[in-house]
Amino acid sequence: MEISNEELLRRCRKGDIDAFGELVRRHEGWLRGWLRSRLRDWTAADDLAQDAFVTAFKKIGDFRGDSSFETWLRGIAMNHFRNFIRKRREDCVGGVEELQGLMFQEVSEDGMSGSESLEALKECMDKVDGPSRDLLNARYAMGKTVREIEKETGRGYSALTMQLHRLRSSLADCVQQTLQAWQT
Repeated sequence: MEISNEELLRRCRKGDIDAFGELVRRHEGWLRGWLRSRLRDWTAADDLAQDAFVTAFKKIGDFRGDSSFETWLRGIAMNHFRNFIRKRREDCVGGVEELQGLMFQEVSEDGMSGSESLEALKECMDKVDGPSRDLLNARYAMGKTVREIEKETGRGYSALTMQLHRLRSSLADCVQQTLQAWQT
């Protein structure tokens, strides 16, 4: 007969490491899957799952049972996930990969080559001027982080990331329209 999660938790609170090991075996599959569905980097997702289990082990005495063990464990994993994203946010927001993606998202489905997409992007970039062009150059040509640009310009981090997002969206639309115009 299988031991219930509640019994395993009771044993864990008394210091039974094997009981906690059984909880890990029961829950690691769905927890890793849950994290992997949110991250492209499966190694990082596996590391976060391990971190969540370590935290759960350290705080098992704090688990009151108001919710299921799964819900509690998912909450711990969510906190680790948020911290991971927060630490990497600077790399993720407005990264060079996103701008490169403009050249190949949906555009390549139209049969256009990468060089045509690049030419369209250059044409669209020529239409951008002033502070927007300076921001794009600082972020993508010079490779500065959003935090560096924030310090240099005195503008807020959120304002900069939103402007970068809007600029990338506008450039994507422009590239797509330019390529469509070239096809006709």
